[in-house]
Amino acid sequence: EVFPLRRPVIVTAGSSIHRFSVTQLINYQRCPRQYYFERVLRLPAADELAIWNNAEAPEPPSNINATLKGAVIHRFCERYTPDQGSEELLRQSFADVLRLRQAQLADRLVEINPEAAIKDLLPLANNYLASEVFARVERAREQDKSTSALPGEPGLWSELSFRLRRPLGILSGIIDKLLITQTPEGWFEAEIIDFKTNRIRVDVPAVVYEPPAKRRRARSAQFAFEFEPEPEPPALDVATNNIIEITARDYELQMQAYAHAVRELIPSLANSKIRVTLHFLDPNVETHLSDALLEPARCARAIDEAMMRIVTSADPSHFPVKTAPHCRMCNFLRVCTAGREYLR
Repeated sequence: EVFPLRRPVIVTAGSSIHRFSVTQLINYQRCPRQYYFERVLRLPAADELAIWNNAEAPEPPSNINATLKGAVIHRFCERYTPDQGSEELLRQSFADVLRLRQAQLADRLVEINPEAAIKDLLPLANNYLASEVFARVERAREQDKSTSALPGEPGLWSELSFRLRRPLGILSGIIDKLLITQTPEGWFEAEIIDFKTNRIRVDVPAVVYEPPAKRRRARSAQFAFEFEPEPEPPALDVATNNIIEITARDYELQMQAYAHAVRELIPSLANSKIRVTLHFLDPNVETHLSDALLEPARCARAIDEAMMRIVTSADPSHFPVKTAPHCRMCNFLRVCTAGREYLR
């Protein structure tokens, strides 16, 4: 009666400063139950369990997981310039990521097969170099006249980290690439590019598209002219397009957060047109968020509502399951009955 230890603690939103990463917000939006397993219960994921036992080790022959693949490819896309060899830079990026994560990987480090990993990652790197996204990045690099370390004028920035203050807390994240261009009328325009290494797979016959530049190099030197029209890249089938659209929806909140951060933290872009690009490297496809989703008020509302839901959630019932194709890649499928039933 004097000091009731068993009295329930009432959650009061706004009474303290919370810190969120963009990844936390999209994980909660994708599936609150997955967020509950990871952030509330702190259950070990499959790759963490693999450190203690070998029952759920990443797939051979490379023995690297999706998170590690993504880190290597992001580093490659950040660092690549035309005067570098793609395979050499990929090897360097792979070595850098392993060095930075050696404590996290622990004994699993000796099981990784670098050559198999490079063979697995090289198609993703080549897809980036053959993409229209890369062409836009290079055009921005050539026109980059910025001498400032901070964005605010035409130029190209990679791995741009930010912290954004919101009513319920501080949101942090990292933008893969930010391209700022200036129109002939003097207006600034910005493009936010985010690379995705999700493996989009549909059970259809595979078609390999060889970029025109590569085909020309492979031809005999005796042909000085090429009169045959260049074939178009193979069109994606309807099923693959549908999967890409479904997957892109999982990242809407992430890209709204990036767009809002750019507007809030870079005054010169507050009223500028902002384009958001998700570049899926496997297959080599880019997709964009609609202008309606990127309206400033809508972006701010989406961020604040996500934060409010997380802050005010306490009981397991506040973290419902959202079953979808992403259940196949969930680290906590072994403890999620609904996810297993959905896949069955």
